[in-house]
Amino acid sequence: MLATVSLGLMAWSHQGWYELQQRAHTFDTLLSQVQLQARRAQILTEEHASGQAQGNAQRIDTLSGEALYAARQLQHMAPATLQPALNQLSLLLVSARQTQAERLSAPQSTNTAQLQAILGGIEQTAHTVATQWATELDAETDMQQRLDRLNMVLVGGVTLLLLALIARTQRQREHVMGSLKAREQQLRHKSRMYDFLSHVNQAIVRADSEPDLLRRVCEVAVQQGQFRKAWVALFDAHVPRQLNCQAAAGDPQPPYDNLSFRVTPDPVAELSQCLLQGRCFRTADLSQHPDLPLWASQAIAANTPGCVIVPLLRDQKLVGHLLLLGRRVKDQDSEELGLFQDLSDDLSFALTNLHRDTQHNLTQERVRLHAAALESTRDGMMVLNRNRVLVSINPAFTTLTGYVDGEAVGRTPDFLFPDQPAEIIAEIRADLLSQGAWQGEVWFRRKSGELFMVKMSLSAVRSARGRPAHFVAMFTDITPLKETEERLARMAHFDPLTDLPNRVLIQQRLSHALSLAQRHHTLVGVVFIDLDNFKTVNDGLGHAAGDSLLKQVAHRLRERVRQEDTLGRLSGDEFILVLEHLRHPQQAGQVAAAILESLGQPFTLEGGQQVYVRASIGISLYPQDGQDASELIRNADAAMYESKRRGRNSFNFYTEAFTAVATNRLQMETRLRRAVEHDEFTLHYQPMVNLATGQIVALEALVRLKTPAGSDATLPSIGPGEFIPVMEETGMIVALGEWVLHEACRQGKAWLDAGLHFGRIAVNLSPSEVRRGGVIERLSRILRETGLPPEHLEIEITESGLMESGTSAEQFLLMLYQLGVSLSIDDFGTGYSSLAYLKRFPVHQLKIDRSFIQDTPGNVSDCQLVSTMISMAHGLHMAVVAEGVEHTEQADFLAELGCDMVQGYLYSRPVPASQVAELLRVRGTVAPST
Repeated sequence: MLATVSLGLMAWSHQGWYELQQRAHTFDTLLSQVQLQARRAQILTEEHASGQAQGNAQRIDTLSGEALYAARQLQHMAPATLQPALNQLSLLLVSARQTQAERLSAPQSTNTAQLQAILGGIEQTAHTVATQWATELDAETDMQQRLDRLNMVLVGGVTLLLLALIARTQRQREHVMGSLKAREQQLRHKSRMYDFLSHVNQAIVRADSEPDLLRRVCEVAVQQGQFRKAWVALFDAHVPRQLNCQAAAGDPQPPYDNLSFRVTPDPVAELSQCLLQGRCFRTADLSQHPDLPLWASQAIAANTPGCVIVPLLRDQKLVGHLLLLGRRVKDQDSEELGLFQDLSDDLSFALTNLHRDTQHNLTQERVRLHAAALESTRDGMMVLNRNRVLVSINPAFTTLTGYVDGEAVGRTPDFLFPDQPAEIIAEIRADLLSQGAWQGEVWFRRKSGELFMVKMSLSAVRSARGRPAHFVAMFTDITPLKETEERLARMAHFDPLTDLPNRVLIQQRLSHALSLAQRHHTLVGVVFIDLDNFKTVNDGLGHAAGDSLLKQVAHRLRERVRQEDTLGRLSGDEFILVLEHLRHPQQAGQVAAAILESLGQPFTLEGGQQVYVRASIGISLYPQDGQDASELIRNADAAMYESKRRGRNSFNFYTEAFTAVATNRLQMETRLRRAVEHDEFTLHYQPMVNLATGQIVALEALVRLKTPAGSDATLPSIGPGEFIPVMEETGMIVALGEWVLHEACRQGKAWLDAGLHFGRIAVNLSPSEVRRGGVIERLSRILRETGLPPEHLEIEITESGLMESGTSAEQFLLMLYQLGVSLSIDDFGTGYSSLAYLKRFPVHQLKIDRSFIQDTPGNVSDCQLVSTMISMAHGLHMAVVAEGVEHTEQADFLAELGCDMVQGYLYSRPVPASQVAELLRVRGTVAPST
C-alpha cells in the first residue's frame, strides 16, 4: 500500500514538473511573440510612412492584432500577481495599433517619436512581466521542491526500485530547471536585441547628418546592444574594395588604426564574400574562418570571437558595413538573423534619405550663390523652374527687356519670345536633354514691343536625384553687332537692284539644301528662269525701263514661292529658284506652271506703258540630275534652252522622264476627283495588337482606291502612298476625310450591333482638315447620325500636323477630348513636337512611325530613339503603339522596352470589313473599358 502511495506521489510530482515546464514554455513563447510582432509592425509602419514600401497597411494591422491576441492569452494563463502588468501591456498594444493606423493614414500628422515612445513602453512592460514571471516561477519551483522532499521522506523505506524512480524524477527536475534558466536567458537576450533596435530607430530619427547617425549607431550598439566593439566602415570611392572606418565605439581592441582594411576576394571565404556582396554575416567564433583581416585576429586574441556584419546601402548600392564584436553571438538563431536584416534595412533607408537631403541642400546653396553673384552682371539672367515659370531675374534683365520683377516673375518666358523657328526649338530641346545646356542666338521682345537679338546660354540645374529642377538663362544684347554683320552680308550676298540673293548666296543656299536633302532623303529642285523678250524692252525703252521691269518680275516671282525656298538673280534677265523638301518631281513642275501664269499678265512701266514678258524655264532635280550645286544649275540651264528650242514660254525638265511624270500627275488628279465624285473609295482595317497578350485592342481604318473596272480596267492601281499626298495638296482630302470618318463610324456601329467587340476604330485626321476648321461640328454630327458611342472612336493626328496648329492645338484637342473620343499622335518622331505642349495635350497614346521600327533591332541609333520615345511617352502617361512591325525580332525588342501595342504585317495586313469578324475570332479582342 505504501509503495502504491509512493508511486502515486511520484507520478503526481512528475506531472507537476511537466505542467510547470509547459506553462513556462508557453508563457515565454507568447511574450516573445508580443515583442516580435509589435516590433515588426513598427518597422513596417516607418517604411510605409517614408514611402520606401507601399501596400503594407493590412500586414501591419495583422501583426499588431497578433501581438494583442498573444497578450490576452498571457492574461488568461497568468497568476493574479502578473495581471496589472499584463493589463498595462495590452493597453499599450492597443494604443500602438491606433497610432500606427493614424501614421499610415496621415504620415505628416503623426510624430515618429510618439510611436517610438509607445514601443519603448511595450518593451519595458514586457521586461517587467518577464521579471515577475521569473519570480512567480521560482516560487512555484520552491513549492514543488518542498513537495518532492516530502515525497522522498514517505518513500524513504521502500525498495531500491522506488529509489531509482525518485532519482529519475530528480534528474527530470534538474533538466526542467536547466531548460527554464536557458529560456529565461534567451528571453533576456531577445529583449536586449529589441531594445537595441528600438534605440537605433531613435538614433535615425534624431540624427541630422550621416556622420552623426553613424556615431549614434555605434554608441547604441555598445550601450544597448552590449557588444564589445562597434564601428562603421564605408567603401573608398577611389581604392577598390577598401573599407575605411568612419565611426567607432567600445573597447580599445582592436585598435582604431586597424578598423580600416582592404577586402581580399576569396570565392571560398564566407567573410570576404559577405563583405563584397552585401550579405549579413554572423559567427560565434571568428577563428573558424580562414584569411582573416588583422582586426579579426586581434579580436580573437582579446577574447571577443563573436562577430556580426550588417551591410549598409545607399540608393540600393552597397556603400559599407556596420561591424559588431562580442563574446557571445548566436549564429544558429534565424529569428535574430531577421532582426539584423531589419537593422540593415532601417540604416540603409536612413542613409539614402540623409544623402538625398544633403545633395539637395548643396544644390540649393549653389543656386543661391550663383544668383547672388549674377545680381551685379551686365548680362541678363532669369531662373525658371521645371514648369518653365520664371522664379527670379536680375537687374540687367530689367535693363535689357524693360520688365521689372513683378511683371516677369510668375510667368512663362513666352512673353519674351516672338515665334522662333522650329529648328531652334528642336535644337534647344535636344541639347538640354543630351547635354543639360544650350547656347545660341534667339530673338527677344522688349516691353515696348521692340525686337532685339540676344546670345543666350541655357543650363539645367539638377536636383539631388539628378532631375532638372531649374533652368538658368544668361543673355546679352547683340543687336548692334548683328545689324553690322547683316549690312555687310547683304552687300556681299544680295543683288542691289532686285534685293534678291545673288549668285554667291544662291550657291551657298543650294549647297546647304543639298546637304539636308542627302540627310533626309528628299528632293531639291533648281528652276532656271530666263525672260524671253527682255532684251527687246531693255534696248527699245532704255535701261531704266529694263531695271523697273526686272524689279516687277522679281516681285511677282516672290509671290509664287514658299518661305523656305530661295529665289535669286544670277545676272541680267536670268533668275533661279531653289525648291527644298520636295516629295515628288511634279511639285517643281507645278511651281514652274504657276510662274508662267503669273508672268503672263502685263507689266506697267513708268508713264503707263504696258509690256508683256514671257519666260523659258528649265528644271533639274537632286539627286537625279546632279550631285552638287554647279551641276544642277548647269543642267537646269540646259533644260531652259530646251524650252526655248521648243517654242519658249514653257518649262522643261532636264530629262524627258520627268516631263512624262508631270503629265501623269495631272492625269492622277483628274482620276482622283472623279473617284471622290463617284464614291470609288473603300475602307480596309488593320488591327492594333496588345503586345503582352496578343489580343486586338483597336482597328485602324485605312482608305483604299477601288480597283479599276469596266472601261478603266486598263488603268494602273494607285496606292494610298501615291494618292493621299496629291489629295492633300489639292484640297480633295477634306471631302475624302469626311467620307472616311462617316463610313468608319457607320461600320463600327454595325459591328457593335452584331455583338463584335473591336475596341476602338482609329481614323486619321489630316492637317488640311484641321486647318480648314469645322472638325468638331462634323465629328459631332457624324457620331449622332451613325450612333457610334464616342469611346469606340480614336482620332489620329500626325505630329507635324499638330505642331502646325501651334498654341491653338491644345484648345482643339481639348474640344475633341470633351466629345469623349480617344486621341493619338500619329507618325511620332518625324516632326518637332514640343514636350511643353505634349505634356499639356489630352492625348492618350503615341504611334511611333514605321521608319524608326524597320531597321530594329539591328540599327543601334534607331533602337536608342525608340527606347527614348517609349520612356518619354510612359513618363507622360501615354500608351505607345509601334507601326510597321513585320518581324518577330522587332516584336521581341519592343516587348523588352515595354511597348504597349503594335501594328503591322506580322499580325495582319489591312483587310476589308467583311473579313474583320473572322480576324477577331482568330486573334481575339479585348472589350473596351468603361
